[in-house]
Amino acid sequence: MNLIASSPFPGSAGCSIRGHAVVASRLSSLAALRDAAVPPGCPALPPRFLRQSDEHTVVAVRAVLAAMAGLPEPMNFDRCGVIAAPCQAGRIAAARSLTQLQASGAGGVSPPIVPQCSLHSLGDAVSVALGMHGPHIGVGGGPDALAEGLFAAVSLVQGGTGSGCDLAWLVVTDWDTEPLLDAAGMPTNDPSCRALAMLLAPADPADDDRLSLSLHMPTAAVGAALPADPPAGGLAAFCRAVEMCATGSVLTSWAVSCPWGAEIRLVVREQVEGLMLHRIPAAVSRRREAA
Repeated sequence: MNLIASSPFPGSAGCSIRGHAVVASRLSSLAALRDAAVPPGCPALPPRFLRQSDEHTVVAVRAVLAAMAGLPEPMNFDRCGVIAAPCQAGRIAAARSLTQLQASGAGGVSPPIVPQCSLHSLGDAVSVALGMHGPHIGVGGGPDALAEGLFAAVSLVQGGTGSGCDLAWLVVTDWDTEPLLDAAGMPTNDPSCRALAMLLAPADPADDDRLSLSLHMPTAAVGAALPADPPAGGLAAFCRAVEMCATGSVLTSWAVSCPWGAEIRLVVREQVEGLMLHRIPAAVSRRREAA
């Protein structure tokens, strides 16, 4: 992950970010978060809905609710899709279940682990809890979940009505550090689980949305030459970039490089004399000129 420099990619597609929120919780505080009240103006969750949910699902649903509460006006999410990209979710429950399986056999394993700790579980929970009827999918699941989620979300939103949804929530989750488990599968440390929720819509120059995402695809030759280095900083760094861009910081652009060569750019948009411009920091502009 790095500030945008020169781009060799000839084609691009994009979407607008209508709203966003970041929610983080220590593992020790997640029990209280499961049954916490929803923000004013947000739809109520079904009773005990998050009681059996994986930790990633809990913070993800709360991030979507926080983003809803921050929208300037209420919106209809009936045809909204959900793209969920958790990074290594379900590992605590899986470790505990394997320990119980060894000790007590199949009867000792809790049945909800399948619907609550699979890759699709997070997107299912957001969609069902908040009454969304668009497509909901799970993406990634591993260390590249951020890049894979961004790629899938921009691709889906660019499909417009053909994708079956008018808007889409992208929800990406990750631990700041991996939970350490004892022999019984119980955590011995207290890491934070973080979720970023972004409401995405097809790009429209007439919109006044401050932030946009754009997908830049390489040619086959360029893609083959790109290194497959993992992004630095992960979700935490991307969340900081989103907040800085949204609040008018000097940071006005950020890029996430995908392992297969594509690049997803987060850019501040400004209306200047009727033209929508992408602002690039001066240091980056000089780097482009030097290239």
